[in-house]
Amino acid sequence: MPGRLLHAEGSGNYQQGGRYQKGIGDEEWGPVFHPERKNKVGERMKHFIVIDGGTQNIKAFIFDEKGNEVYGEAYPVSPYFATEPDFAEQDAEQYLKITQQVTRSAVENSHVPRDEFAAVAITTHRSTIVPVDENGRPVRPAITWLDERKTEGLKLPGGPLLSLAFRITGKTPILKEYQRRSKFNWLRKYEPESYDRTHIFLTISSHIFHALTNQFKDSSSIVGVFPIDFKGLRWHPWKVVYQILGVEREKLPPLVSPAEIAGEVSEEGAKDFGVPQGLPVIIGAGDKQSELLGAGAISNDVAEISYGTAAVIEILSNKYVEHPKMDFLTFGAAIPKHWVLEGFVGRGYWMVSWFRREFAKYEEEEAEKLGIEPEELLNRKMEEIPAGSMGLILQPYWHPRENDPPSKGAIIGFSGEHTRLHIYRAIVEGIAYELRRLGEIIQKHSGSKIRELRVGGGGSKSDEIMQITADVFGLRTCRLHTSNLSALGAAIDATVALKIYDNFPEAVANMVRVEETFTPREENARIYDRLFNEVYKKMYPALSPLHNKIAEITGYPKIT
Repeated sequence: MPGRLLHAEGSGNYQQGGRYQKGIGDEEWGPVFHPERKNKVGERMKHFIVIDGGTQNIKAFIFDEKGNEVYGEAYPVSPYFATEPDFAEQDAEQYLKITQQVTRSAVENSHVPRDEFAAVAITTHRSTIVPVDENGRPVRPAITWLDERKTEGLKLPGGPLLSLAFRITGKTPILKEYQRRSKFNWLRKYEPESYDRTHIFLTISSHIFHALTNQFKDSSSIVGVFPIDFKGLRWHPWKVVYQILGVEREKLPPLVSPAEIAGEVSEEGAKDFGVPQGLPVIIGAGDKQSELLGAGAISNDVAEISYGTAAVIEILSNKYVEHPKMDFLTFGAAIPKHWVLEGFVGRGYWMVSWFRREFAKYEEEEAEKLGIEPEELLNRKMEEIPAGSMGLILQPYWHPRENDPPSKGAIIGFSGEHTRLHIYRAIVEGIAYELRRLGEIIQKHSGSKIRELRVGGGGSKSDEIMQITADVFGLRTCRLHTSNLSALGAAIDATVALKIYDNFPEAVANMVRVEETFTPREENARIYDRLFNEVYKKMYPALSPLHNKIAEITGYPKIT
């Protein structure tokens, strides 16, 4: 029998606030409720300001020490602009101004007494590079994680012995790909004046941190094509790594743990962000690592799925495990001295936005009349489509696989009876198939066994998406008391940094609650299992030669 269980700890013991208030271009979501502002021993509740910088929205939340989302606001931001094919850049100064605006507004409108704020915690989207001068001002637009530009014609540094070592260890192809992807190399070759003017390279998180504290620091859980020793969670000790990526160590900030106080709000930061001066600031992990912590997935038998702009499946590991062909990636976790094993779909629920923009004008008009979001209407209508979308199967590589730049998205199985809604459901199913594939690889190489899924991000708000996820994986799938898991994860980091809780298990036990559980529907799970094993897993091997041929003929994407 299918199951959808409502958990008492997620409904009734507190009043959940955090319903976004009216921001730029947003509709009013209704009143905000505040939980009782005292903890179990009668002390005044501590509150945490969390800045959650996404690709398409910048959010500011107020969480209390019990994990209640007291208040939140979200302002949209232009995700990127492209001056050339494959480019994806963002106005870092504008991004910062919107961050300051939404934070000021959230702090003011939350009506939380200022002396109850305990810290500011930061989590943002990852792998975006912000080159800044000595004053922290960007010298050019940020290069975002969606940017796919590459630098061709480079040679790996070192003599014959080093080249031999690269070949023996099988690292040459990976190192060459990282060298091509490095934005430092691109800037050196095509914008040397920008590179020379750069005092230090920041990420979105460290750019916000500098604006708050007037200090240059970043999280040791940094993600991206940086000279990072991911095993040691530090800047790499080998000079050759900096040579391969084309950056000097002096142009990179000091790294701090995501669960330690990194600095304090300066006088200028207090004015710009509207937060109390002197407040401790924590640079949390990136958004996806923070989501894993916010989901309470702190054992390796519980995986977190993030349905955001990028979709990921991830587990926590107390040891460093890497995949030799980069089928999954390994980064520092939001918990110090731990790692996240992450399978990544670059344009995950970005595809929902893409579908809405390109194909759902009718639903947009209908949703406006009903007073709901178009995605909610699409998800309702999707329930009318049977499991498997009447044979429509989608491979969600609208952004190429990490280890195969020529790979492309594909849909197979069309007939004259298929509608736009079949395509929409196939998108949801295709993303779930790919995450299941990645989850199986993670389990195989880590020795873990996933028994439960916890889901965050915008997609988790839909009952049908939650149920499809449970059916595709054949696993118990849980929705938490908030969908804003990255922000909650950053708040958890802050409570441990301030020693409100002695350790992460204690913090998670107090701050994370499962609200609903979806169990697989037997018949649908059977259909999905066969489609996954007998069709989906065979699509990529069958289509991959064609992807390379397309790139060869059209020149897009450029391959070497």
